[in-house]
Amino acid sequence: MPTFIDIEPALLRWQAEHNERLTYEELAKRAEISIAALYRMKSGAMIAPDLRKINQLCKVLECEPGDIIRREETGRHSELSKLDVEYLEIKRELERDARKHASQSRRESYKSRNS
Repeated sequence: MPTFIDIEPALLRWQAEHNERLTYEELAKRAEISIAALYRMKSGAMIAPDLRKINQLCKVLECEPGDIIRREETGRHSELSKLDVEYLEIKRELERDARKHASQSRRESYKSRNS
């Protein structure tokens, strides 16, 4: 299951409590992480979650890691998996047709040589 950081609720809560606007750039600066790292965390493009960075964000936003870490549920019957199954079925059918055609061509070639 893909994991990503959803800081929006914590950021909005912090802004409401402090009556102050906090941009992503300012958040990254206060958390002592790069803006690129913050965007990777938000997008889910992080290869391995860096707990130090997550902890730094939580300190600034005055929240717990569980408040911002989200896991995207992926079901066995997601649209992507349905497309994957359909793709594999079409691929197998095309391969069967190609083998059948090759077999017929070999038979016809054999018949023409032996006639």
